[in-house]
Amino acid sequence: MKGRFWKRIFLASLVLAAAAGARAQSQNASKSVTIKIVAYVPPVLNLSLDFSRDSTAQLFGYVPDDNARESGTEPSRNHKDEFEIRRGATIDLGNAQLFSNLISTYSVNVYSANGGSLRNPAEASRESIPYQLRFGDSLASAVGGIFKFTAGGKSSFSSASHRVALEIGDVPPSAINGYFTDQLMFAVSAN
Repeated sequence: MKGRFWKRIFLASLVLAAAAGARAQSQNASKSVTIKIVAYVPPVLNLSLDFSRDSTAQLFGYVPDDNARESGTEPSRNHKDEFEIRRGATIDLGNAQLFSNLISTYSVNVYSANGGSLRNPAEASRESIPYQLRFGDSLASAVGGIFKFTAGGKSSFSSASHRVALEIGDVPPSAINGYFTDQLMFAVSAN
């Protein structure tokens, strides 16, 4: 009988331990737990150009020789993106697309190797041809060799693109016929 007595006590203690564990679990399950998840979204600001594989654009313009044009002896052009330089001309370079998750404003700076003018590389001492740069609805002259534009707010790759173009004012009479070039580098930064 003593063996049965101890078996019953042992089984009873197991049942009590199991019941106490179940009760503890049911009490813990009824407590609410708050989990706070914090995610950091880094600022994203990107500029892509449909007329350049990187952030630079090489400009190749030419002042035509009116005598050669009239006689039909004008030389053939070497660059596919060449444009004729003439008074009041607008030369479309292409479109720029901005992607931003910033609410604030940001700057698009375009750096000109020639300080905002087209120059004949063979005639460095000769007259250069100044131009203005259009970015979307804004038109700017170079200050210190930089065209500056301001934009703001969120935009996606499906947002409207910005037209990029050169606006040539007057062509100096001393500009000889031939090639005139410049190189532009585009950069975007948060303000």
